[in-house]
Amino acid sequence: MKKVYYLPTIGKQDDFKKEYFPEDYIPQPTKFGSKYDRNYDHSKCPAWTEWGKNTWVFYQPFDLGMCYKSDDKYLETNLPQQLFDEFFNLTPNWLNGELPEIQYNYGHALWTRDKDVWVEQIPHPLLARYGLECVPGTYPLSVWQRPLGFGFKLLDLDTNLWIAKGTPLFLLRLYSQRSDETFSLQKKVPPQDILDEYARNSRLKEFDKYASWTLIKDRVKKEESNCPFKFLWKR
Repeated sequence: MKKVYYLPTIGKQDDFKKEYFPEDYIPQPTKFGSKYDRNYDHSKCPAWTEWGKNTWVFYQPFDLGMCYKSDDKYLETNLPQQLFDEFFNLTPNWLNGELPEIQYNYGHALWTRDKDVWVEQIPHPLLARYGLECVPGTYPLSVWQRPLGFGFKLLDLDTNLWIAKGTPLFLLRLYSQRSDETFSLQKKVPPQDILDEYARNSRLKEFDKYASWTLIKDRVKKEESNCPFKFLWKR
């Protein structure tokens, strides 16, 4: 079994050394299917079970109200300005698309010591009911240690939205490209070497935004070439 660790936090890079809220306040991620209605026929399907065996649901950490005012091009929330600046990340290009593109500074510091570990962030199917659409993505955590954020498109404009604490935000699926693995997900503070790697990777994206994916692909190739059992891989 491969192990992946996470730590929920709010804020910038330097805040990944500790939890932001009391340990028993933020809703913990739950295993996909653990709260699912098992009366559905598809819940008994092996393909459905296999897809969800390494998948967890992540939740909104506190009650949040917001409304995007299109005439003013302004995002209004129930947070005071100081907390708004801490919790939200509105990039310079957040209004370039058809819909506002917004990021939480609420992240999960993901890290692992195992090889061939990939992360997939998937929109939760119920999230659109709340006026949000999670931006999905995938990357190899084992060669690119980084926190997992939450970015979304705001679907409902000029509408008062209420994202209650415990609202499902996204699914986190862990997988390996070269084997059929089972994963565990545990809460644990990242050690200093992981924090240093976070900082280096973040700094690279600041200086050369699109260089990271080339490095990631090169590292994956190197990881594969160093594996003594690569002759067993199915292509």
